[in-house]
Amino acid sequence: MKHLLPILLLLALLCGTAAAAEWTPVTITDDYGYTAEISAAPQTIVSLGPSNTEILFALGLGDKVAGVTEYCNYPAAAQTKSLIGGVSSPNVEKIVALNPDLILANAMNGEDNIAHLRKLGYTVLCLNPDSVDGTFSSIRRVGEATGTSAAAGELIASMQQRFRAAAEKVKTAGTETLTVTHLMSTDPYWVSGIHTFQDELITLAGGTNAFPEVDGWGIINLEHLLTTDPDVILVDSGAGMGEKGENLLKQSFMTDPRLSSLTAVKNNRIYVMDSDTFDRGGPRIVDAFDELVAVLYPESAESPAAATPQAPGFGSVLTLAGGALALLILRKNS
Repeated sequence: MKHLLPILLLLALLCGTAAAAEWTPVTITDDYGYTAEISAAPQTIVSLGPSNTEILFALGLGDKVAGVTEYCNYPAAAQTKSLIGGVSSPNVEKIVALNPDLILANAMNGEDNIAHLRKLGYTVLCLNPDSVDGTFSSIRRVGEATGTSAAAGELIASMQQRFRAAAEKVKTAGTETLTVTHLMSTDPYWVSGIHTFQDELITLAGGTNAFPEVDGWGIINLEHLLTTDPDVILVDSGAGMGEKGENLLKQSFMTDPRLSSLTAVKNNRIYVMDSDTFDRGGPRIVDAFDELVAVLYPESAESPAAATPQAPGFGSVLTLAGGALALLILRKNS
């Protein structure tokens, strides 16, 4: 055994050298034009946004994720990781303590924080998907940066297949084009306009955005809402949830006498959407699409109740009036 030990150590060294040799350095350009070279397979990763975290776990990299934000609530295993602060207020000292090989950031982390981390020598990639294709691009780049390109390709192919399957349901659902609006608050009325995730999903689902004149996320007034009179109104789960778990956004539409004339109110077509899927550019964006198809065309869904979320998302920490702007920015960039 005494003579065998050096041989075993040599074999282990050779195996480690061979594994290292398998990695080919890659150059990745992030969503803000920053180019980083990754010369070795990342072993310790910090995620500074929920969508980044979901991508990492979906690619089987959960064991390499060392730190996440307090909003990274999916999958459940993400909540066992070290917390490094909020999305808009990451704690640089906590990140440094984890000494990550790779940091996946987004716009909400703040340019100063990101620049500081890069000055400290860390590899930081900013991913800020603003569309379905942008989400695929983020998944693809995370795969390239972590040596999981094959898994990324399989994940994207699976998502694309599910999008096609849901789109087929839309084709057979009828020719009626529903006008749809997605609201994140009622004080003020904050809606998703064109060039947003929600607008793209609505269009893919055969609907039309009731407020195409709004570019991005914007505010409309009561009169505009009443005169536009959308067929379907989508509101986020979590935002302004009451003590008993009621969704105050939906309640406000159903109980406000000023809104009683709305077609969506009269037809009981106010739907609560799961904000953790409907507002994130991660792998579950296809779940959001399935959910949307189910509420727009309940006859095509196996379970029309699928649109009711089982639990509130991170929006539950925000209030209707004071949290609208923070919620908007967080969702747009996480």
